[in-house]
Amino acid sequence: MRSGPGSSSTSWTPSPACGAATASESNSQPYWNHGPNFTADAETLDDYDQLLRRLNDSNLAYLHLLGPEPGTETDTHTAFTRYRAHYQGAVIANLGFTQARGNELLERQLADAVSFGAPFIANPDLVDRFTHGHPLAADNRDTHFARGAEGYTDYPTVTGPSQ
Repeated sequence: MRSGPGSSSTSWTPSPACGAATASESNSQPYWNHGPNFTADAETLDDYDQLLRRLNDSNLAYLHLLGPEPGTETDTHTAFTRYRAHYQGAVIANLGFTQARGNELLERQLADAVSFGAPFIANPDLVDRFTHGHPLAADNRDTHFARGAEGYTDYPTVTGPSQ
């Protein structure tokens, strides 16, 4: 497997540390396109297919997989259908899900759970909002990992009946 752009002759295999992680979890992001790491081209996706097949024998509790970012060329269902074709264990899906899209992925059995990052930051009561049909608060990405209370602890919870 490639370890970076233009390094197709470099073989990548899970490190011995992956063996230590087999009792817990693993995080994989073939569609992660922030920074110079790589892009989800055909060769990279083929490499991930091979990795996913190998991880079937790793006794992982779950595999946390990012889907493509919303608005990109590959749709979420295509990506997670591909994942499921190669990995049979528990999958937690992440990246850009709405409640409806997350539920649809679960109903199609393309993931076993869906995780929400930014929506949880902006909505400390996300589960209640989903349960009662409340709208979601918008997040401020500039404050996600800032060193202060702004953006992490200043988002309000919903009060009152559903709108």
